[in-house]
Amino acid sequence: MAWGLRPGSDTAESRYPVRFAFGAALMLVTAHTVRALLYAVQYDARVTMFDISPVNLVCFALGTLALPGLTLGAVMMANAGLIGQARYAAEHDHLTGALSRRAFFGLAERAHAHAQREGDALSLLIVDVDHFKTINDTYGHAVGDLVLADLVARSNVVLCGETCARLGGEEFAVLLPRTDPDAAVRLADELRRALERACVPASADVSVRYTVSVGVASLDAGETLAGLLQRADAALYAAKRAGRNRVGDARVIARDDARSA
Repeated sequence: MAWGLRPGSDTAESRYPVRFAFGAALMLVTAHTVRALLYAVQYDARVTMFDISPVNLVCFALGTLALPGLTLGAVMMANAGLIGQARYAAEHDHLTGALSRRAFFGLAERAHAHAQREGDALSLLIVDVDHFKTINDTYGHAVGDLVLADLVARSNVVLCGETCARLGGEEFAVLLPRTDPDAAVRLADELRRALERACVPASADVSVRYTVSVGVASLDAGETLAGLLQRADAALYAAKRAGRNRVGDARVIARDDARSA
């Protein structure tokens, strides 16, 4: 039991109850192991394991203390599990498993502060499913939900687990820490091509194909998070205007604006 309760690498909130129960179990195991070893070497042949003796009294007293500790530890572990489930539900979209909008912005603010402080690169993708309303109208909302879930699952594979969040409807965001503009555009196009090849089953004999448009922006020196989001959003709409199923680069928009100024 003590080995099964050994602390793992979960959150601090879940580790504390496990450590508490582990300590209680370890105390019980240690006491009875010492007791068994003492009698195995026959430290006093006149006293059996069931007679009243100082060793037996100490071991049984430790056992009496450990059992309530195990019970309390089990209750604490169950409570920590419920809290963890509630936190996951609050921070993730129940339909796709992506981060929720609120959780994403909390993460983005921390990543932005770190990038500004350390001078690291930070890029952002905003992904939007093309003609999503048509998919819903043609195949039904259940199939539309499958498309969104498929997008998140494939983005996790293509982008090697980088954080994907659902901003709302069919729009998603992917945060790319330590990723420069060229690498971000390349990853965005890899994602676009992977989703273009995807087939989502609508029924036994019908599959749905879908495409996405992606806006890419990378953090400039001194830029706010709101500014980064605005440029990525503008790049997304540029990709939409250019015909969809393509990647919009915020740098291209900036160059075009500079030429027209």
